[in-house]
Amino acid sequence: MPITFIDIERQKSWRIIIFLSVLIALYFMISIVIVAPFYLTFPLGISFHGPFPPGPSTFIKVFIFSIVIASIHFCLSSLNAVEYIKKGLGAIEPDKEDEIHRQLVNIVDEIQIAAGGKVKIQCLVIPTLSVNALSAVDLRGRAIIAITEGLLSRLSRPQLETVVAHEAYHILSGDCLETTAAASLFAIPSSAIDKAGAASEGRIFLAPAFLFAWLMVKVSYILNMFVSREREYRADAGAVRMTRNPLALAEVLYMLSRHWKGAGCIGAGIEMLCIMNTSDSALDESEGWLADLMSTHPPVNKRIKILLNMARAGLSALKDRLKEGPGGNFTETSRELFYALDNKYQWQGPFTMTELALLPWLSADTWTSNNGDAVAKASQTPLAEVIFTKRFADDRRAVSGYLCPSCRHPLTPETYEKTKIYRCGFCGGALVDDVKLPRIIVRKDVRYSERITALSRMTLSENQLKTINRNKNRSAGAVNLLHCPKCGSRMNRTFYSMAYPVELDRCSYCGLSWFENDELEILQCMIDNRMASTNPSL
Repeated sequence: MPITFIDIERQKSWRIIIFLSVLIALYFMISIVIVAPFYLTFPLGISFHGPFPPGPSTFIKVFIFSIVIASIHFCLSSLNAVEYIKKGLGAIEPDKEDEIHRQLVNIVDEIQIAAGGKVKIQCLVIPTLSVNALSAVDLRGRAIIAITEGLLSRLSRPQLETVVAHEAYHILSGDCLETTAAASLFAIPSSAIDKAGAASEGRIFLAPAFLFAWLMVKVSYILNMFVSREREYRADAGAVRMTRNPLALAEVLYMLSRHWKGAGCIGAGIEMLCIMNTSDSALDESEGWLADLMSTHPPVNKRIKILLNMARAGLSALKDRLKEGPGGNFTETSRELFYALDNKYQWQGPFTMTELALLPWLSADTWTSNNGDAVAKASQTPLAEVIFTKRFADDRRAVSGYLCPSCRHPLTPETYEKTKIYRCGFCGGALVDDVKLPRIIVRKDVRYSERITALSRMTLSENQLKTINRNKNRSAGAVNLLHCPKCGSRMNRTFYSMAYPVELDRCSYCGLSWFENDELEILQCMIDNRMASTNPSL
């Protein structure tokens, strides 16, 4: 299917004028409602010298007042729309020490160069497990492309290039400015209402400010008529024009359609900025004049079909490519399993080579067995040099300024799931920044051993209620609280969540979490198993 007929044009500014006009009309109606009681109290024929005397001059004053207030509202909202969106989403700048985040920065730079460097685009990461992406531009000229951690960690580089190109097209073509203006005027307050309503459990429903914001949300539905769903078709075509890879973009859209796209996390008022609607809407998946009028996103199946036609491929080929996964490379290079005799003369295992190397009681004299082979001391095994090189790698790596909260051994920086954590080479514990937890959980570079899989299932199915009840009943004095390696404060012993009852120690001041040996891997495996059961076809 040729795409040369799709011209990249800037949208007309008349839509922004309409947005401002609707805002003026809204303030005018509200002002009339406020002024109306004066006419009811002082009807014609009664002398009244208050601030709103009967007559045409009052309506003129109210109209001028509405223009002033609407203009102030428009300027404050549209000039700082990007900042409001960043704060509302909790978006952060990419981590320079994270491989996948650096890849995002490089792709955005490449897209900007390919586009001639006309607009400076800032890339951001939304720390959520959902899968979505959005772009925004305000009247100050600030432009952002924000991608959720869940989507960023699932995509291959070609797929990520198409997503960035899609969002960059919105910015370069100018339609993103109109959509951002519409969202900033009316839709962003709806996101604030959602969060405020959830926090107060509905107690603010009768507040005047809430009622005013609720009215703006209803007006935002009307503005959807001016946000054409054709813009997504044009952005898809523009992305293909820049990357020459329609199949990769089709893969992304198919993946998005089958995963959680951020409903409840990304505010409903911002969904018009996203590559796909955060909630599943029958209106989005239908065609006709009503859907074209009220929906901001076209049917995803139609978008995928158009892209597959461009790539001369079928849906079955797309599904086969997705089953192969974006990467295919795993950090665990050896699948040999080992058993080791502990200090109580009991065989423990099976362990992978990495897990064996991290055992705190492992020494050169520890008896080991390799999948039923002859028993031998660790120093006599063929992999002894590899194991102890891994076991005492701290001696050759730069040691951080942090001490292990459990054994006081120096922590060393380590690349885990393509991001930086701190690991204790003696006890195997891991210190992780809470901001990095979502990206670690959603990534799948590490293959879990049978032991980790069994431990995750046991923790979830057998020990969940027992562990919770035990921790609820025991006194605070019975818990040996660890000290934060960074600030020295006592860390809180808690669960990652009630749904995933993996114990960890968290510092509320520094935002750091300490996982004992295997706990981080158990948490990952537990969540992966739950997500796999939710999406069995992927």
